[in-house]
Amino acid sequence: MKYSREVLQRIRDRLDMVEVVGAYTALKQKGDRWWGLSPFKTEKTPSFTVKPQEGFYYCFSTQKGGDLFSFVAEMEGLSFPETVAFLAEKAGIPLSEEAAPDPQEKDRVALYELYKRVTRTFSWFLGEPAGAAALRYLRERGIEEESYTTFELGYAPDSGVWLHRFLRSKSYSPTFLEKSGLFSKKHPRYPLFRDRIIFPIADSQGRVVAFGGRSMNPDDRAKYMNSPDTLIYNKKEVLYGLPQARESLRTTRCAYIAEGYTDVIALHQSGVKNVVAPLGTALTEEQVRLLKRWVHEIVLVFDADSAGIEASFRAALIVEKFELGCYVLSMESGKDPAEIYRDQGPDALRQKALERVPAFEYLLAMASRDFDPRNERSRDLLLRKVFPYITMVKSEVRREAMLEQASDVVRVSAGAIRSDLRRWISGNEASPYRRGQGQVEERGTGPTERRQRRDYTLVLACTQRSELFVYLRESIAPDDLSDSDARRLFLLADESLRQEEPLPQGVLDRLQEDPLREEILLRLTSGEYEGWSKKDIDGAVRNIRVRKLEAQQRELESAIRAVTANEPQKMRHLLEQKMVVDQELLQVKARSDD
Repeated sequence: MKYSREVLQRIRDRLDMVEVVGAYTALKQKGDRWWGLSPFKTEKTPSFTVKPQEGFYYCFSTQKGGDLFSFVAEMEGLSFPETVAFLAEKAGIPLSEEAAPDPQEKDRVALYELYKRVTRTFSWFLGEPAGAAALRYLRERGIEEESYTTFELGYAPDSGVWLHRFLRSKSYSPTFLEKSGLFSKKHPRYPLFRDRIIFPIADSQGRVVAFGGRSMNPDDRAKYMNSPDTLIYNKKEVLYGLPQARESLRTTRCAYIAEGYTDVIALHQSGVKNVVAPLGTALTEEQVRLLKRWVHEIVLVFDADSAGIEASFRAALIVEKFELGCYVLSMESGKDPAEIYRDQGPDALRQKALERVPAFEYLLAMASRDFDPRNERSRDLLLRKVFPYITMVKSEVRREAMLEQASDVVRVSAGAIRSDLRRWISGNEASPYRRGQGQVEERGTGPTERRQRRDYTLVLACTQRSELFVYLRESIAPDDLSDSDARRLFLLADESLRQEEPLPQGVLDRLQEDPLREEILLRLTSGEYEGWSKKDIDGAVRNIRVRKLEAQQRELESAIRAVTANEPQKMRHLLEQKMVVDQELLQVKARSDD
């Protein structure tokens, strides 16, 4: 969803950036800046600064910078459209007419309201006589009364059509209720959740979008049941406990991923509040991508049985793909976090949570439990268990360290293992190296890349102030730039000025959800271009002209070599052209030496 530049500017004009940012960290004015402790890390000396007159912030300790929208997105873990909606509501600016009409939006809003209503109803039943057995179960599992409210726990009574009748009395249509995910597909009037403890599942904004239910019937084969996917719920994209964990995720930059609802609640009660769980499925890329908004590290809290080890391995591969630190908290005692909390108390569980180990170290240890150093097949099987993880790692240094660790276990040189790894990669289509994903991307290392990055730097520096870009625009055209991002940025800035919009806001508003927006914000707010002047632009433009003229020289020289003896007129024409280019090149170089 893309918003107009007018509405983005209205939000900026309506909100005081110092006031918005000050809600997350205390600010004190010094000159034209406001200073405070970094909201992104723990520190004692203020390194975080806001320049409200420019609409930017910069954190010197973490090298993070941006504008009002990127700050709130970072702090709240929101996408750009979600951030706009969040700030528009704070500013009292309606967005109903701003976005293109969505025919399903009305149903989404109604579903959010429906799940909110049903959550309250289930919570009410938990405190009634019908919910006595459910309440007793929760207490026996060590779930404290405070958690009933924190996690909005409830109970769905063992009754036939009560929920359907109740919701029909609230004017919900049968067709709408059929698509709500609350009722059986075979019997649309019968609720999906009957005689079950209810664990409401909320999205990143705290809106209940689904339910998990734990059966109270010992004969029920499905002990746990989750809502099906609906218009507002996709189980691959949601994590249980996220709203309750979000603040702790933001401050610790670390997420614990447990296996179940009660494990999440037990860890939360023990003080480990940065904990979430996937929803009846293995950890997904979408869930890790969501967590990456807040965290740099992930700790996997899975059972130490064969299924748990396999789940840890699959999850670790996904986490590594997103270049997050990955650790494992092994529950080798045979007890899950909820059982440790119930039997040994919160201190024991809190201490257990500190016993994490790096994922590769854990996976190597698990893979080597049945390893026989005298058996070549045993060694090969072990290495092939860990090769997929090693190939996901982009850092050459980390890969080498892992090869050394494997070498210590299998008692073979790291060089020999490296050779085996190469052969395994060449024969494995699924390897990220075969797909070109295992190599570390190093942009800007060769001569061509360095020239392209210089072009990008020039245009980026000129977008910080309108007058600098106007001066640049008089000197070069977009086609003079060899970098595609530089050309794109040039055209966006040119369009902004033609629409009489100031820079850099005009460019930023045109990018919105584009990854280039964050890169531009970070480099502009770091202060590296503050000293740029027309003199710097002149020097950079001369280099571009020299490069362009030298390219023309090479083209003409190549054309001259290709001319045959019976083409004297063509030869004369090319030589005249080359003389003009040579003369112009000498003049440009002479000016650069002045």
